[in-house]
Amino acid sequence: MKINDMFLKDIHRNIEGVITATQASDEQVYQELDEYVVTKELQGHFKTFFDAYKKGILGDTSSFGVWILGCFGSRN
Repeated sequence: MKINDMFLKDIHRNIEGVITATQASDEQVYQELDEYVVTKELQGHFKTFFDAYKKGILGDTSSFGVWILGCFGSRN
C-alpha cells in the first residue's frame, strides 16, 4: 500500500494558503469548511465565546460587545 492510498482526499490537490471570503468560490468555501479541524483548545474558545453570546441574547445587551481578532495563522 502506498501512502497516497491511505487518504480519503487527493493529497496532490491545490490547497490555498489564504482564502479571502469575498473572493472565494463556492467550491473553495466548501473545501475550507469541510476540512476545518476543531481542536480541543479551539473548542474551549468557542465555548467561551458562545456562553458570552448567549448571555447577551438572553439578557440586556446595551453594554455587551464582542471583538474577535486573529491574523492569518494566529492561535490567539
